[in-house]
Amino acid sequence: MAPPKAEAENTRIILHFETLEDALRLFSPWRGAAPRAQAAQQIHHALSSAGLQLEVRIQGRPVAELGSSRPRGPLFSLLSGNAA
Repeated sequence: MAPPKAEAENTRIILHFETLEDALRLFSPWRGAAPRAQAAQQIHHALSSAGLQLEVRIQGRPVAELGSSRPRGPLFSLLSGNAA
């Protein structure tokens, strides 16, 4: 896994990944769709409580956002096993 490049803009943290596989490795400590989706929710709530946002990008395209109104982006469909 290539480490992500990180940048910060005020209260927003942006992680840049080269591949989807690299981005999904963020959740590798949690096995299975339900634990990964739960971990994403917990991270979202922690960031939101701290007034922070996290954006995950793959090759410059946003695929997930945590800490805003609700977790969103196609990465969450993959985490929960609901990808079309």
